[in-house]
Amino acid sequence: HFSRTSALHIRGFEPSRPADASGWGSADILSQRVPAFVESVLQSKHKVELGFSLNDAAHVVATIEQLIYDFEGSVLEKVYRQQHKPLTRSLSSQGVEQLLESYMVHWLLGDDEEGIRLLLGNRSLIESTVPHWDQVVAFTKGLIRELDYKRRHLPNEALAAASARPGHNALAAKYSFEDVHGLVGGITRSFASFWESECVSMKSTLVAMDTHSTGRVPLSRFYSSALDTEWRFGESESYLRDLGALDETSWLGKQVIIPNYIQAASNC
Repeated sequence: HFSRTSALHIRGFEPSRPADASGWGSADILSQRVPAFVESVLQSKHKVELGFSLNDAAHVVATIEQLIYDFEGSVLEKVYRQQHKPLTRSLSSQGVEQLLESYMVHWLLGDDEEGIRLLLGNRSLIESTVPHWDQVVAFTKGLIRELDYKRRHLPNEALAAASARPGHNALAAKYSFEDVHGLVGGITRSFASFWESECVSMKSTLVAMDTHSTGRVPLSRFYSSALDTEWRFGESESYLRDLGALDETSWLGKQVIIPNYIQAASNC
């Protein structure tokens, strides 16, 4: 469900996760709470004795959706703090654009705090490092324009979504934290389809490096491409191992497993 609707891979449910893996990754809301929740569900007495009904699955999905919403809010609060914007102050469209650009850097780089710091400190580096950055920015601006349109032309729908209320009318063009949180939710729901072309490009590049058609790329070739032309292929061996994307059993040496890498949470 999450993979198809939003290209989200929930830790504990991902198809490439090793069966004996014990590490859950970084210390964010999702990595702390979702895996524990998933584990409690999959190992519960209910599962052993009764199995899971469609209604049970719907409850699991609803719970994880709430945790995702909480995670979005925690990242957004971090971006507000970094830009010294009070959560209680309504922002102009320009202020929201700045927030969303920073949020997208967090979104794309995930747990890479050092990479986030470097990119946010150098705008030209973002443009040269992240493919189609101008389109990513246009994507976030489009979400803001969509909200503005609803406020002007679909006021009842805007009221139902709590994005139009006293003090935040259509002509004022001001946005509260809740408004921006709603925009961030739109990124979660729709970014997968927007980023699909980049996923296709990534897959094509890896397949081109797979000269023996094994579905694997030698780790040395993977890293050499990152040094030459590719911004993406620079994950550490330990990170690739945690993803279940590193084959260390071949006599040819360590290799990156293409489908597991592509399906990783940090990629597609």
